[in-house]
Amino acid sequence: MRVVKYAFVVSAFLFIYVLTIIPARDGPPVSWPFELAITIVALACIVVGFLVPRFVFRAAESAYQGNPALTPLKRWMTKGIMSLAYFEACILFGLALHFLKGSLRLVELLFAAGIAAELFWSPGEPPSAGSGEFPQS
Repeated sequence: MRVVKYAFVVSAFLFIYVLTIIPARDGPPVSWPFELAITIVALACIVVGFLVPRFVFRAAESAYQGNPALTPLKRWMTKGIMSLAYFEACILFGLALHFLKGSLRLVELLFAAGIAAELFWSPGEPPSAGSGEFPQS
């Protein structure tokens, strides 16, 4: 999972590179209410990324109990990748805001928040082999 985490961080820096070489579109900047809405949704993605492993999968645990193909390790990996995908979504919203000629400060905020979330996020310990329990993350 650590490799996947750092792969997401590297992809975030590649998006920053794309941001620097591709200029924003010509035309008027995006309206501030739309810019604010994109920023709120992007920051909500970070919150959801931290909450997905704790709340969403607890509600679905009973469904996993009857399916032997969904091992605890697979569930742990799924939760981790989903969290990282939400953090990456924040960065992608920042990239979209850049191309819409949004405020540079908001674009930087979304990139910084997404990368910080990826760096500070921890997937928790993987489940032990043969364990039927969900790891606490």
